[in-house]
Amino acid sequence: MKSGWRRGLAWANAGLLAAAALKFIPIGISLTHGVTLNADQIASGLADKRAWALDLISDTPYLLLVWMLVALLLRRQTGDAMIRPWRSGI
Repeated sequence: MKSGWRRGLAWANAGLLAAAALKFIPIGISLTHGVTLNADQIASGLADKRAWALDLISDTPYLLLVWMLVALLLRRQTGDAMIRPWRSGI
């Protein structure tokens, strides 16, 4: 079971990609209230929630960089990037 840690790393990497995608849900919900907020929406706290949602997605490029580097490491180690670990041959 030498490749167990690689399979675990591939699953963690897939989880990282899923987390990066899920981080966009709050900004999507915020944008359903409109691109620009009126005074009543700002007074009810929607501007703070939008600022939080934008801050949440601000580090997504770094998450994708880590995901890509781990995929490259897995590809170098195993010959398969294991982007979809449920379909990998290892």
